[in-house]
Amino acid sequence: VVSFTSIGVAVVSFSDGSVTVVSFSGVPVAVVSFTSIGVAVVSFSDGSVIVVSFSGVPVAVV
Repeated sequence: VVSFTSIGVAVVSFSDGSVTVVSFSGVPVAVVSFTSIGVAVVSFSDGSVIVVSFSGVPVAVV
């Protein structure tokens, strides 16, 4: 589960109940994908892409 606040903060919830909060300098669009090894790829509206590694396994592909 990935949700964004209005100030560009991604809140990532994992299946074990843990929550990771990641701050972004830009405003993300609703383009977030996960690889099978728990890496979140966040695409922004300006075309930039940020890759964030997580220690846990995400719940689902968003």
